[in-house]
Amino acid sequence: MLFSNSYEESNRLDALRSYDILDTLPEADYDHITSLASQICETPISLISLVDEKRQWFKSNLGLSVRETPRQFSFCAHAILNPNEPLLVSDTRQDERFATNPLVTGEPHIVFYAGIPLIDADGFTLGSLCVIDDKPRQLSRAQLSALTTLTNQVVNLLTLRKTNKALQLSEQRYQTLTAELEELVQTRTQALKIANDELHKVNELLTQSNDNLQQFASVASHDLQEPLRKIQSFGNLLQSQYADQLGEGKTYLNRMQLAAGRMSILIQDLLSYSRIAAIHDRRQLISLSTVVQTVRTDLELIIAETGAIIQVDPLPEVLGDSIQLGQLFQNLFSNALKFSNIGVSGRSSAAAPKVPLIQVRVQTLLTRDLPEGVKPSLSAPLYYRIDVIDNGIGFEQKYANRIFKVFQRLHGKNDFSGTGIGLAICEKVVANHGGAITATSRPGQGATFSIYLPN
Repeated sequence: MLFSNSYEESNRLDALRSYDILDTLPEADYDHITSLASQICETPISLISLVDEKRQWFKSNLGLSVRETPRQFSFCAHAILNPNEPLLVSDTRQDERFATNPLVTGEPHIVFYAGIPLIDADGFTLGSLCVIDDKPRQLSRAQLSALTTLTNQVVNLLTLRKTNKALQLSEQRYQTLTAELEELVQTRTQALKIANDELHKVNELLTQSNDNLQQFASVASHDLQEPLRKIQSFGNLLQSQYADQLGEGKTYLNRMQLAAGRMSILIQDLLSYSRIAAIHDRRQLISLSTVVQTVRTDLELIIAETGAIIQVDPLPEVLGDSIQLGQLFQNLFSNALKFSNIGVSGRSSAAAPKVPLIQVRVQTLLTRDLPEGVKPSLSAPLYYRIDVIDNGIGFEQKYANRIFKVFQRLHGKNDFSGTGIGLAICEKVVANHGGAITATSRPGQGATFSIYLPN
């Protein structure tokens, strides 16, 4: 049996199997080629022979009744050993390689053989296109050239077959993937529908809860404010009509009135905080420049008392609620005025008094340029960063997150008035508008509140 080295032979056999052609039914395209080869070379037999481990198998077998013969007797097994040259044997009876071959001494009595190797695009020799006669002969140059051309056509047919097979597999894989994707989409769609239904129920519950909370806050505010008003009214009556008779009790009465006043402010601030609800149904394009101008007008008395200087860049328009955005800037401006070293009451700190300065600056940032730790409540490709900068007393940076919590104060109520709810309101308003708010400061160096709103 004839073989090249085992490694090369193994690769050649793998290449042959990749065409998936062995033991397939006859096909007209191949039969036409053997018919032409037989006519051009004037031989009774023409074969397209493919050589595997143990046999030569004929894809087309013009003039021969069998479809395969053992490889050890195969002429084509000799032809593939030298793929660069045709195998031409004018008289096999005179050739020691074939003289005793059963295919020479018996049917079909091969005397003349001419075979051109079938070499694919990767250089593997798969078999041969051969012509056979039972008498000695030779091929002319024209016949040999034509036989070579037909051999190339056989290789082209094999390549086309392999390509079509790959396309069929790709199409099958595509159809399988498409079916899997459609099933996945249907599953995800159903899951999304269920999630949306659940979310709708949750939203309904939240809406109902918020409505109940606001109703409770309103009732509680009224019910709490009413006794406070009576306390304050009776306190005022005592101060105006019986002050001379109270003696030391007058001091306690004043303290009671101050406590009642702080309680009233606290109730109002809590009510304001509870009323800051989602704004999805009433968003509109709001000019922040107009919002800030309104806040400056509302605070003009305090601004005049402190001599504060306010510098504002041209501000953008954003989608939102004008009332909530007004609360945001009013709280930030009020804080900046309150925590100046002059303060809203006009009292100076130990340091030399300085005129309060509030600056409002704006810039646009890409999402990737947001500072680390800034997590807006709504994703957007661009954000406005609006900095409200003051030159007040500042605070330790370690308290930067604490100041946005309800009731959190960094100073005593005797030093600065307030309930500790204003900045919590700011954070809630910014979150409602899809943004985030941060604070940076140093004691005695002022503070900067940075607001990030979706562009």
